[in-house]
Amino acid sequence: MTDDHLLIERRANGVIVATLNRPEKLNALSPRIRTGLRELVADLSDDPDARALVITGAGRGFCSGADLSNREERVAEESQPGLGSTELRYGFAAELQQLEIPVIAAVNGAAAGAGFAIALACDIRLMSDRARFHPAFIRIGLGPDWAASWTLTRLVGHSRALELFWTADPIDADRALEFGIANRVVPHDELMTEALALADRLASNAPWASAMTKRAIYAALNNDATQQAQLEELTQSWLRNSLDAREGARSFVERRAPQYQRR
Repeated sequence: MTDDHLLIERRANGVIVATLNRPEKLNALSPRIRTGLRELVADLSDDPDARALVITGAGRGFCSGADLSNREERVAEESQPGLGSTELRYGFAAELQQLEIPVIAAVNGAAAGAGFAIALACDIRLMSDRARFHPAFIRIGLGPDWAASWTLTRLVGHSRALELFWTADPIDADRALEFGIANRVVPHDELMTEALALADRLASNAPWASAMTKRAIYAALNNDATQQAQLEELTQSWLRNSLDAREGARSFVERRAPQYQRR
């Protein structure tokens, strides 16, 4: 699928690359980007061949957030049913977490406001050494949205999340790594190479085991230890009976790469 505001590349190994493509606006969110992201996640939820998703931005920015230069377009968008702007803001983080494949943000430049929130909603964040996060909601009289208060609090704790949102200071790559917001910082020119290498590696895992691992990790944010152990036992029992688990054991004994088929 290709749209002038959102470019989708499907690679042979099941890795999908979604590129926000408004470089002249630092990839500020347009209606087509908003609805395109939602449609992409819905499509991938039903795609047995999808193995990993990488989200990045074209040009020198990842995403500058809402397009404040076109208020009329935003008001029209948010007042019309079917475009789903408000619904997307409220549900997008949950939808990415419920997507049973790894989601990697390749943060190539500024990620501000909603762009910061989109990066936070991904499972893993690789960050260019030139990139910055901008939790700038309060500077325009707003609070966090797109579930940024939920995701950031769970990454850095409530006190640091309050400091970051209240001060709205830019977070450079080194600070993001120190705080645990970025998983890895890489030289700018190597960002996509590193992101795709990681996506390829994760795509080679057993799909059901990868999905159940993701489900367990997000459940652990709200479960107590007993609930989590019960969930693990249920999913482990299910996985033990899968053909992919048998293939994994067989390939280990035979000292070869496994050939998983999501069965």
